[in-house]
Amino acid sequence: MSEQNRTGDERAGRAAGEGLAAGEKEQLAYALETRFAPHLEAAAAAVREAERALEEAHERLEQAQDAIDNESYTSDPLVFMRASVDEEVEGMERKTTAKKLRTSYRFLLDRAVELAGAELQRYRDDLAADQREREEGLEASRAAVAMAETVLEEAREMQERVLAAERSARRGLALLVEKLG
Repeated sequence: MSEQNRTGDERAGRAAGEGLAAGEKEQLAYALETRFAPHLEAAAAAVREAERALEEAHERLEQAQDAIDNESYTSDPLVFMRASVDEEVEGMERKTTAKKLRTSYRFLLDRAVELAGAELQRYRDDLAADQREREEGLEASRAAVAMAETVLEEAREMQERVLAAERSARRGLALLVEKLG
């Protein structure tokens, strides 16, 4: 077919609604960009949030490790309190007068009540420490970092799929413009 006939056929095709009108390419590109913009921004925001979460998880892990490294030894006062109560009971066995027995008993009672309160408090403190360890301890922090790394990788993969969808739409637009232009 000659160049003149093809140009005439193209004009006839556009007149019949088969070609691109003036400015239609720009309109199609604008429509593509505006329809993809919220998805591209949401994907980028998801990746940024996952990166921020990973950074925070690394900071918590570092804090947990520092807490372990800087933890100093503290003696257990309950060991001494228990021994003191036992000694008071043994001491009562050696008392010979009623007055000394009563005085020793009152002292024993005070120490035993103090020990009971301390034992109860230790139990509660141990439960709270176990809970903190499960939520904020070294192993929990390591698990949080691993989870954050997984989430970040998934977010990046999702963003790549969103970008691939946009690239497909852009390739389709380029084909449309090529074939109808």
